[in-house]
Amino acid sequence: MQGQYTHNLPQIAYCAQEVKLHEEQAALNSGTTLSELMQRAGHALFELVRNKAVKNILIFTGKGNNAGDGFMLAKRCLHAQINVTVCALFEPSLLKGDAGEAYQLFCRSGGRVVALRSCIDRDFDAIVDAVFGTGFRGELPDSVKEAFGQFKSSKAWKLAVDIPSGVNGSTAEVAPDSFDADTTLTFIALKQGMLTGSAASLCGELLLADLGIAQAFEDLSHTNCCYPGGKYLHSLKPKRSPDSYKNQCGHVLLVGGGKGMAGAIRLAAEACLRTGAGLVSVATHPDNQATVLNGRYELMVHGISLPKELDTLLDKADVVVIGPGLGQDAWAKKMYAAVKNFKGLVVCDADGLNLLAQSHLPWHRAILTPHFGEARRLLGNTTLNMSKRFEMAEQLSKEYAACIVLKGPGSLIVDGKRININRSGCSAMASAGMGDVLSGIIAGLLAQGLSRYEAATLGVYIHGLAAEQAARDGHLGMLASDLFDHIRGIMG
Repeated sequence: MQGQYTHNLPQIAYCAQEVKLHEEQAALNSGTTLSELMQRAGHALFELVRNKAVKNILIFTGKGNNAGDGFMLAKRCLHAQINVTVCALFEPSLLKGDAGEAYQLFCRSGGRVVALRSCIDRDFDAIVDAVFGTGFRGELPDSVKEAFGQFKSSKAWKLAVDIPSGVNGSTAEVAPDSFDADTTLTFIALKQGMLTGSAASLCGELLLADLGIAQAFEDLSHTNCCYPGGKYLHSLKPKRSPDSYKNQCGHVLLVGGGKGMAGAIRLAAEACLRTGAGLVSVATHPDNQATVLNGRYELMVHGISLPKELDTLLDKADVVVIGPGLGQDAWAKKMYAAVKNFKGLVVCDADGLNLLAQSHLPWHRAILTPHFGEARRLLGNTTLNMSKRFEMAEQLSKEYAACIVLKGPGSLIVDGKRININRSGCSAMASAGMGDVLSGIIAGLLAQGLSRYEAATLGVYIHGLAAEQAARDGHLGMLASDLFDHIRGIMG
């Protein structure tokens, strides 16, 4: 609806520049104007504020259309007799066009703007960021940093208008001292930079008001970025007929677990079983054979000393996982070299990635699952900005000719020009072994016939969803192995 917002987010996302480029034409094609869109944005913001039962609100405004949305909200608050304070962080005379008119409407309604110093010692139950919008890039001005800093420790509900100031809606780059929102109400379409990395955390709960022009905007715009939802992703799960048998459900070989490092490969192997792979073999250091097998007798565990001992196992495998607990010693390098010659599908993680980084050679059949530090090593660039997640993932996919899973909040799955952003997961996943479990899940899906891109996308989603379910018993202290029963339940 034109003046409403929704929690039900679409499954596609755009660069912020794409939204800015087409919003006016989309409005015209929908029989409306940018001025009317600003009024609709103000109405949607007001409905959200009213639903939160806000009584005393502070609104920070800037010098563009984002400020216009803020003034529209302020005007409605005045009419509803909500105590509203507007702190203009830029001189309102800088406002032009529709934003300038919104400011004048606010003033004609009896409103006035105040300086920051008059707000500092006052209590508010809501603080609204209407400073910068889709056009932001670079660093925040000192005046904006000061304003946000004064209220950083406030317990007030914090609402960002469209995009939190300091977040680049296209690249996911985050400026120091960005606005840290509890809720963000974004307009027209999702911006990809809000959905991944630390930017996703700064947005808090994300809501959308399409302002009544969603279809017209979609008709004008192009994106290769998807934000797939649960219903679609569950439809990708492997279907198993009643007369299936284990050999039809794929055979995964996991190679890793150097001397004294049995845990990671065991976690990955059990995750593979729980995802539904028919047969799971483990090639590990001979010292680890009994430890990996203990208590999970469905695994076929082999103590491997020499690369030639892998040949028979590789011949039987449909999918190989290389890396969990592998290490980087002479034994590890020999195992890695043997797997690099495997002609089938490979999931490469952990020390497998670190060994790959030493060669920078393409791996056309692989899914690579780096976290940020591993990604920097793979690119040979330790100075890369952690926020440049899209650039990093796309560069990795191009350089290694592989499907990339760049892990973290809003994990990115990139295969050539296609990008998926994951929407599951929680902070409880900051725990040892989580990446090993993910590798096993993805390999299990590959073994059951999913494509690389589907297996990576669905695997990351299942991993995050299982963690959300496990975390209901408590976020702190959740173990990677706590996910296994939930993975089984999700797979059905």
